[in-house]
Amino acid sequence: MNDDKMTIEELLSDESFINYCKRISPDDIAVWENYIKKNPDRALLIEDAKEQYVQLFNALALADLDEQTARLENSLEQKESTPVVQMEKFEKEKRGKVLPLLLKITAAAIIVAGLFVTINYFVGGRDNRKTYAAVYGERKNIQLPDGSVVTLNAGSNIKINENYGTTTRDVYLEGEAFFEVKHDITRPFIVHTPAMDVKALGTAFNVKAYLNEKNTETSLISGLVEVTLKENNNLKMLLYPNQKIEWQNGNTNAVNSNLTKANKDTHLTDSLPKKLVVTSTGDIKEIAWKENKLMFDDEEFHNIAILLERWYGAKINFKDTAICHYRFTGTYEKEDLNTVLDYLKESKHFNYTIEHGETLTINLSK
Repeated sequence: MNDDKMTIEELLSDESFINYCKRISPDDIAVWENYIKKNPDRALLIEDAKEQYVQLFNALALADLDEQTARLENSLEQKESTPVVQMEKFEKEKRGKVLPLLLKITAAAIIVAGLFVTINYFVGGRDNRKTYAAVYGERKNIQLPDGSVVTLNAGSNIKINENYGTTTRDVYLEGEAFFEVKHDITRPFIVHTPAMDVKALGTAFNVKAYLNEKNTETSLISGLVEVTLKENNNLKMLLYPNQKIEWQNGNTNAVNSNLTKANKDTHLTDSLPKKLVVTSTGDIKEIAWKENKLMFDDEEFHNIAILLERWYGAKINFKDTAICHYRFTGTYEKEDLNTVLDYLKESKHFNYTIEHGETLTINLSK
């Protein structure tokens, strides 16, 4: 522990310190109480970090999850039966009627309006957000207004609101992106995807949420993030460095009351944090793409084809479904598509032909 360089972010990334804050480990409590005694000049820093932890995460323990879920379901029912009014269609000459109309709005209508704003990203409607995108075959670096840096993988986009950075920092992701978040405890940085939300402090992490893939995952490199699993009763989980969490999109088994306890326990176990995959060369598989490395580990050919399509901006067709389930392992850096396919052919026999057109098409057959 380096006393001179220790920061609040580092404390909130330290599992021992989190155990001290939660008062669940006598050993960790003793370690940090002893540290404070030996370093009284750091006591204020420790107290500030502890207070921030309590504010950010312990509020969850005080919340009545069942009550919140019931309120959300009730609000959704109201929303489904309430028509959406397009405000831009009001004519200027009707302004005089707006005030009497507002006076007649009930509290329930206000709640529905708030709910509409919250879920607008997912149900459509007028969208005034700014979009950054990386098409197939490219990766793109973006600096957001607050100084945070985002690296977009191929076939991905993010959207931010016009008021990004004023009170909150909300980012809406489709695809995959690596985030290097500028520290700002007063304005939470939250990445929204259909399956999960990821709240970060000063943090570096990867989120993969392609709409046509079965899993959404978050991988943490440094710092601390809070992940909310939307399809699991908004279960909140803390993620520590070198951990990731995966969730199967559209899988609501965890909240299905008809499941047996054994099935529920198995499903919850599947969503628990796992260690990041580190190769023998020291590469982290989950963010290898950011280092321009194409990497797959014992994956089926049809999944690899999706990676190749994004990586090279090509279209890949399987003329024979039997080869879809061939499995391959490999790491490629700065190799063209033909070279990658030739390497794969050396371990499992298949043929490929190339059709040149507006989009390069690869046909695979036995």
